Amino acid sequence: MIAKITRGNRAGDIGAYLHGPGKANEHVYTDMAGKAHQGGQVIASNVMAEGQTEPGRWAARLRAAQSQRPEITGAIWQASLRNTRADRQLSNDEWGQIAQEFAEGMGYADHPWVAVRHGNDHIHVVVSRVSDEGTVWHGRNDRRQAQTIAANLEKAHGLEAAPRRKVQRKRGAVEMRGVQRAKVNERAHQEGMKAVEEQRRGRRPAVQREFNANPAPQTAPAALRQPPAAPVPKPAAAGQGLAAPEMSEELRKIRDRQRRAFTGNAAERIAKQQGKPVPKRPGTPGVQVPKPQRGRDEGLGR
Repeated sequence: MIAKITRGNRAGDIGAYLHGPGKANEHVYTDMAGKAHQGGQVIASNVMAEGQTEPGRWAARLRAAQSQRPEITGAIWQASLRNTRADRQLSNDEWGQIAQEFAEGMGYADHPWVAVRHGNDHIHVVVSRVSDEGTVWHGRNDRRQAQTIAANLEKAHGLEAAPRRKVQRKRGAVEMRGVQRAKVNERAHQEGMKAVEEQRRGRRPAVQREFNANPAPQTAPAALRQPPAAPVPKPAAAGQGLAAPEMSEELRKIRDRQRRAFTGNAAERIAKQQGKPVPKRPGTPGVQVPKPQRGRDEGLGR
């Protein structure tokens, strides 16, 4: 047995749908005597509506109870109970007994309710969550509870077990705030990485080509220094010698920063290997960084 739940505020609207006539998808069922019925018929209730095929009287009864607490939203609670295809066809009396047991299990048996047979395999239960005395049936965790009661009804009436959709655990306010905070942090991280990637791609093509054509010289201490790669000379004009490649001021600043970082890292490694105090890195307050000798240090031959 499958239970599907909805909430609303207008008993007359759900009554018009259950009893018809409608414009499409008319519900027709055949009772145990072979008689065909079009539209819904009340088979059980606690408002003396059994056998009614029109919603006028029982809908008015639910509206009267609903008017006791007009501030309550979603005061009309509706559940459809449907058998599986492998189940036998139940009679009106059997469906009426199921509707009564379902009302007692859910806890709204003292509130105005009706059960309308709407087909060979299902019924609809319509309830006013506000009683005649003005008390409210809140119906907390109603979907989970309805699935449990439906499983018990299957065993009690010898019906096939219907597949159940897993109901997720209701999270508390603290847990939901943690989930939202994690989503915000993840979104900020992704936006930051995107900004870094866009900044990296935003270099001027001319500077990038010059940077690739002139690899950064290595000015590590002698113990770790590698011989610098020979620069690629530009072809000279007729009658002239080889000319050293030109370097822009922006690229020279980039090379200076790379040289200072590489020199500091190499000096720290050597000091650690020899057990000596680690020297302060260039850029530390109180440490003077010698200015590079342009030409010789850059291996440009000038």
